[in-house]
Amino acid sequence: MSYRLTGKKSGTVSFVPKTGTITQETVTKSSKMTSNAIEGGSSIEDHVYLNPEQIQIVGVVVKNYSSFQSRLESMWRNRDLVTYVGKFRVSNYVITNLQLKNDASNKKGFSFTATLQKANIVSGSYVEIGQKQLMSQQDKSEKKPAAAKETKAAGLKTTVSKQISQSSYAAYVNSYNGKSSSGPTQRKTASHNGV
Repeated sequence: MSYRLTGKKSGTVSFVPKTGTITQETVTKSSKMTSNAIEGGSSIEDHVYLNPEQIQIVGVVVKNYSSFQSRLESMWRNRDLVTYVGKFRVSNYVITNLQLKNDASNKKGFSFTATLQKANIVSGSYVEIGQKQLMSQQDKSEKKPAAAKETKAAGLKTTVSKQISQSSYAAYVNSYNGKSSSGPTQRKTASHNGV
């Protein structure tokens, strides 16, 4: 069986029996739950967050040591979106961890472990500008009856305050002296008696 790891920027690494192989594939699916108390009757899925899926591949290279190593390192360094084809087939993953191991029993090659994590790619919503007329432009283009006039914003207007004489102000204050009411002193209906 042929295993392939293809990066959009870095090219493809093919593991065939003559050059190397993948010895193990591990898929990890995990989630995180809030540690706060959950109110009874509420929907539990609102409190559990799914983590991005991960796949770990373990392999060995027996030939073309430098070519395989540089390509794998390039995928990791460039944060390349990769597609992996093996027993599991996944795409839009990023190498988050790469371990390279040299061993005396494999002088012309190396073993490696790569952890790939799913990149959740979404497309943003957008509105094209300039395709539709603005509402103000639409209003101007409509024919208005002869009696209708355009309303214009006057903006902020400055007000002028006039000074009043001291005697006028005193007369104003005195007109309220002693005329305010404090309201009823007792209720007309019985209220709570405190027992």
